[in-house]
Amino acid sequence: MSISHETGFRLAKALGVLAITASAVSAEYGSGINYVSVQSLSVYPDVKGLVPLAMFVCGIAMLPKAYLFAAFSRVMPRAGSKHVWLARSIGLPAGFLITFTYWATGPAGLGFLGFAFGTFLGQAMLPISPAVGHALLSHTGHLVTGLAAIWLTFWINAAGIRYYGVFVTILMFVIVGVALLITAYGFLTPPETFVAAASDIAKVKLTAPTAAPPASFVHFISVTSLFVFAYAGLGAGPALGGEVREAEKKLPLGIMWGWLVALVLFTAVAAALFHAAPWWAIVGLIKAGKGSYATAPGLIGLVAPSWLTVILNLLVALIVGKTLAPGLMVASRFCFAQAQDRMLPAIFAETSGRKVPLAALLLIAGLGSLFLVQSVYAGWAMGVAVRSLAVLGMWLALAVGVLNFRWHREYGQTEWGKGVMDQPLVVPAAIVSIILATPLIVSLAVLPKTALIFQPLFQGAVVLAIGVAILLAAGAKLRARGDSFSRIAAELPIE
Repeated sequence: MSISHETGFRLAKALGVLAITASAVSAEYGSGINYVSVQSLSVYPDVKGLVPLAMFVCGIAMLPKAYLFAAFSRVMPRAGSKHVWLARSIGLPAGFLITFTYWATGPAGLGFLGFAFGTFLGQAMLPISPAVGHALLSHTGHLVTGLAAIWLTFWINAAGIRYYGVFVTILMFVIVGVALLITAYGFLTPPETFVAAASDIAKVKLTAPTAAPPASFVHFISVTSLFVFAYAGLGAGPALGGEVREAEKKLPLGIMWGWLVALVLFTAVAAALFHAAPWWAIVGLIKAGKGSYATAPGLIGLVAPSWLTVILNLLVALIVGKTLAPGLMVASRFCFAQAQDRMLPAIFAETSGRKVPLAALLLIAGLGSLFLVQSVYAGWAMGVAVRSLAVLGMWLALAVGVLNFRWHREYGQTEWGKGVMDQPLVVPAAIVSIILATPLIVSLAVLPKTALIFQPLFQGAVVLAIGVAILLAAGAKLRARGDSFSRIAAELPIE
């Protein structure tokens, strides 16, 4: 096992506040705003023009979650973050099962991201070379480009955490520039201009409904839940806990900055898009089979100059593709932390010469490739929904862990339990989190018009069953060595 003789740490302490913020923003701003925000109308059309409001409400609802992340990070900054936190706040068996379900659904999100990367890259190539663009937008094109993106970002992670930090920091500034461009075009384009351009270029007759019923509140809640996928990248901040200098101080700052930047950018871009493109026009494009226009760059591309459209599509493709890098990082650190707690094979706790958990990265990249195949041939919505469901489940469990510190003497008397409870507003944040997360979970558990095998609740149950099998095997090994879950969770793992 690779451990530095100078520091005693397995991971490199190399990052600061900017890299933490950039990691969170890079994980958050990608397909969630550029693809899912618009395409949500294909699954929940009755939400109508309330999509931007749903994006904002979802972001505000994430504030208690961000606060809990910051509170735990001040006391237990570790790689794997939430696994370490839950294992020490509600017990190792329950903590493992919840975090296993969380990271194991991560590759589903990675598969969707690989699929979305092909969509944006194909759109960018259509004006340059229609033949190449259509090839990239085919099933085979999506598969090839998605695999290329997954394994390129794997290489960036494998090269070392410093390279990862530089990569996400550069991309954060690219993200801000693209978001400002989309926002400006969206608000400066009258809806009439967009509808005329869309009708002409996409060859679709778009007509406003004469008498439309009000937006569905149920669909509004479901879309708000779906957008949890967009904000899920917030966890890419605390996952770096083992690789940040002065992590107790810098992690909380980076987490809160990451939340705020994402909230502002997401709300501005969504509002701008739906200002220019009325909801009924987007639904008309989707129903007419012109879904390639129902994305952020697709919509702007209908009214922007052709040269700017090409540049915008290329930049958005890069932004969507780069989201794979923090996704791989987060899931690999979960494997690393769980192997440290002897829940997974020891090989996943080993680090390479560049001080990264290489075996864990290989596992996540491989699983993400398999889910890419599913996204290409079975549809994208399941990957997004099951990931959102897992994110909400993790949030709910973390809130329960805070209350466990408050009311369970055994957990509350630990050094880390006292440290979390000493922070102001942590209990109110936990209670609000439970109130918010529970109905969102219920609204997202079952997708309309979706086969059982692709339902988030069903797939989550399958993943949970796998986790139970792993937990039972790990428990048997521990008992054979005279060890126990409680003894392991009685101390924090080395970074």
